Amino acid sequence: MEYLDLLFLALIVVFIVDLSGWTQSLLSFLSRVSGVRVTSAKPLSCSLCSTWWAGVIYCAICGHFDLRHLAAVGGLAFAASVLADAARAIRDIIIRLIDKLY
Repeated sequence: MEYLDLLFLALIVVFIVDLSGWTQSLLSFLSRVSGVRVTSAKPLSCSLCSTWWAGVIYCAICGHFDLRHLAAVGGLAFAASVLADAARAIRDIIIRLIDKLY
């Protein structure tokens, strides 16, 4: 069950970092505040990094801080870009299906 929770956590992080536009808003805000063009705000602008750290924190809080769970978190972090691409592909398929209806 906790592996499914880790997958859901990874999907949430990927949505926030890669798909929602939150990263661009953050970079824009940091650029305005600092007066210097900010192009990266790792780990907050990197879905791999954010998935890793969110997963590690989740495992530590839930008492699942062992090698198996950390390996699962690492695998999900490694697959973060694949998850983002899959979400975009699903969105594109749904859009095409709706377009065919009209």
